[in-house]
Amino acid sequence: MIEYLRDPERIHEQNYARLREQVDLSAFTPEQQPVVIQMVLAYGDPDLVKYIRFSENALSVARKVIKQRNNLLYDAELVKHALKESLLYQEPLGFMGRASVISQAKSTKQTRAMTAVDCWKPYMSGGIVLIGQSATALLHLVELLQDGVRPPALIIASPRGFVNATEAKKLLWKQHQELGVECIVVDGTRGGGVLAAAALNALLMMQMQASPAP
Repeated sequence: MIEYLRDPERIHEQNYARLREQVDLSAFTPEQQPVVIQMVLAYGDPDLVKYIRFSENALSVARKVIKQRNNLLYDAELVKHALKESLLYQEPLGFMGRASVISQAKSTKQTRAMTAVDCWKPYMSGGIVLIGQSATALLHLVELLQDGVRPPALIIASPRGFVNATEAKKLLWKQHQELGVECIVVDGTRGGGVLAAAALNALLMMQMQASPAP
């Protein structure tokens, strides 16, 4: 018989213990650290902490949005699948699978995620946007905000890849104050839908724990 740890509670405990041994969280506030921990656990690389950035009011705004039960939007199904349903207060909105989006993306020769962003306009104001896969979606979102579309309260941006991803996240970080939006960003080529979902899962859990029991 192969010897390995089987008890789920002990696995969970040791994951956290070993993460804290390997990860320097000193650059983050106590409030930010639970979000960082969940993102590192989801990604499996302690070096991720070097690339996570929070805008000044990201967490306070997130608390307000969640308390008000404002809309949640996402760019790709992988993000939705990585969200914990037990924590969600509403069905997140995503439009990539719509026939009209698929058809328009083909006719305009742009990504479906980018096309789907246009469907966000009526739902986005004051909500939380998760972009975990598509850098073009993030770039198009920034374009819309530059053109005066009412912004979400918070953007969690972790698209990965070697084309557009680094540039898109740099642009958001550079312009977020001017655009009137808070953000959590994973710099560079690293990223993925599980990171965006892990960040939101952590924020939802923190809000649940902070709310008094009925």
